[in-house]
Amino acid sequence: MGTSDKQGKLYSFYKSVITVLCFAVCLYLFFVCFTGTFRLISDIGYNRVLFLNPLFILLVASVAVISAGIYAYRSQKLMGTLAGLEDERNFGRAMTILKAVMFLVCVLLAAIVFGMRQRVDQYSIQYSAYGLSWNVTEVLTPPRHLGVYPNNVGIVLALYLLSFITGHYNNAVIMLIFSAIVPFIYSDLAEIGGKFGMSRKSQIAVMVCGLLFLPLLLKVTFIYGDIPGLFFAVRAMKHASDIAMKKSTVRSVAVVIAFTAVAYAFKNNYLIFAIAIMIYLAAELLRQRRFRELYIPVAVIAAPVLLNSCLKVITGALLGGTVSSGASKFSWIAMGMQENAGTFNGYNDATYYETGFDVSVQTEQSKREIAGRLNEFLTNPNQALGFYIRKIMVQWSDPTFNAFEFSSRNVYLYNSASPLLWAVSDPAVIRIEASFLKVFQILIYLGGGAVSVKEMREKKGTPVLLLITTFIGGYFFHIIWEAGPSYAMPYMVVLIPAGVAGMIHLIKILSGLDPKKMMKTRTRISASGMVFFITGELVFLLAAAGIGTVRHILIEGRDEYRSYFGETLSRSREPVAEGKYRLVSAVDGSGDEGIAVELVRYAGKYRMKVDIDGIEEEIYLTNDRGKIKVDWCSYDETQAFVIVKNPDGTYSICQGISGALRKDHENGITVDEFVDYTYRFNEPDYLEFISEHPDYTWNLVPAV
Repeated sequence: MGTSDKQGKLYSFYKSVITVLCFAVCLYLFFVCFTGTFRLISDIGYNRVLFLNPLFILLVASVAVISAGIYAYRSQKLMGTLAGLEDERNFGRAMTILKAVMFLVCVLLAAIVFGMRQRVDQYSIQYSAYGLSWNVTEVLTPPRHLGVYPNNVGIVLALYLLSFITGHYNNAVIMLIFSAIVPFIYSDLAEIGGKFGMSRKSQIAVMVCGLLFLPLLLKVTFIYGDIPGLFFAVRAMKHASDIAMKKSTVRSVAVVIAFTAVAYAFKNNYLIFAIAIMIYLAAELLRQRRFRELYIPVAVIAAPVLLNSCLKVITGALLGGTVSSGASKFSWIAMGMQENAGTFNGYNDATYYETGFDVSVQTEQSKREIAGRLNEFLTNPNQALGFYIRKIMVQWSDPTFNAFEFSSRNVYLYNSASPLLWAVSDPAVIRIEASFLKVFQILIYLGGGAVSVKEMREKKGTPVLLLITTFIGGYFFHIIWEAGPSYAMPYMVVLIPAGVAGMIHLIKILSGLDPKKMMKTRTRISASGMVFFITGELVFLLAAAGIGTVRHILIEGRDEYRSYFGETLSRSREPVAEGKYRLVSAVDGSGDEGIAVELVRYAGKYRMKVDIDGIEEEIYLTNDRGKIKVDWCSYDETQAFVIVKNPDGTYSICQGISGALRKDHENGITVDEFVDYTYRFNEPDYLEFISEHPDYTWNLVPAV
């Protein structure tokens, strides 16, 4: 009896800690998201701006959504109609339709960006898989991608195996597979919701929210481990909830262990999901005194590490080499403490190279960096508070979760962009979508806080604990690790069922409130109620203090954001109208008559038709292996340029990732190495470069 009491108290402690932490985190993010936003504002740059939100509009929009929910709940006619969804047959049809619609939306998004090449890490993993096919041992060693990031060996091997069927770089097939996976992620989450008491109508609401949460749907365009990893992780969560509810089979146990390992293999960040499953199952098995099954949570955490080690051995065996240990994990922590809100700045790569790829030396260097930053934070608490609120906001208060970055950058780089992709990538369109997503984000955080309070009062555990344990695990992990809104996205997805359940619970409470009865009723505050009240007060004070320390950044960000839409867009998105001009080098002044060209635009690119007397055929300026010549129309990237208007009124005529037209007095006009304008347009180093190199700037004089 004594042992049982201890187990009960231990479980109550676990449950209290998880629910109070989730309440605190969701409430804090609720306040933070109302106040400011970190967002990628430049479709040709890499600037992130922290700006003030229109608080009144956000408040009105949020209240309007809640009011609409209250009206719907009180409407007997509407609720009677929705009651039909509780029928098993109708529910099954509705779920099938929503999954089909979600699949088609994903396919449409993939079709819009199809033809865009993968970039940076996404391209590197495909390149590594291609290297495996040719037995290139160098792909395993630094500075090659797998040599620095061996954590991506799982997705590389998956692409390698898939290549036997589809070939390499077959993005269409990969995106189609991802599109088919996404609906099952949400249907599994809805099913988990059903296990903790969500009605069938509410489970359908989870699917609808999945359709509205565009960032994950856009993620199918990234050839990376995020989507397949999330699928396996969520399916493992679903079977883990079966085990906890005594509905498990041998198959369920095998699936949980195997799928957490596979999820981790696709993307190592999904170890957070494995840890959450381990904690949840250990707590539930101990509470139910199912001691013989405690091997399951142990296997759940051991399997991912074991599988990842096996995959490295297999990869090495395929090429007759050894997979590098990669950059030190401490370098990610050190990078996550640096003054760019902890986002990626290449610190882990650079220090790994500087140390001659000696991970032990890099580890010691990173530890010194971490110790130095900790000392700064301890001696200046306000600096620490300001830094970490910015780090939290860059991850959890970007409503787009950086999902538009891939398409908005690539439209400038590749001639295969469609007019539809160009329109969808317009910052004005993204701003509309982000405004909607901001309200969505706020309400999910509010619902997450509400469901935490509700769960605390339940006598038994439910699978909602698994969802919120995963969510807060991701939150605290990325306070320490490298920051990035795309990293936070899976945890936001996992929170959706809990957020929906919490919002429905909140709407039911608000619908039943009678102000007159409330005035006459004496209010009792329970012990748990007092805990949440005190937690809420502390969170509010922390949020207020944190916003105070970054007030000047918020104001600067607001001004920069307005300046971007007022000035920068006009210089970066088709800044010159179609028509006839004379292309004159800015370094030569007005003495040079230049070249008579006619600008033709398509999907953000310009082609420059050359007008030469006596030649009737269409000829265009062409990049011929680094030299600009005149050639017949070829409809390829050699004749497609991006024109950027500089602040001094001149133009940079760019091509590729970092090439631009340059006036060379010995060789004529060449395409030489330029700054990486897709990352640094309108930043000080770009402006400094063009001021020091006027030979890269041009005037476009309208022809008379």
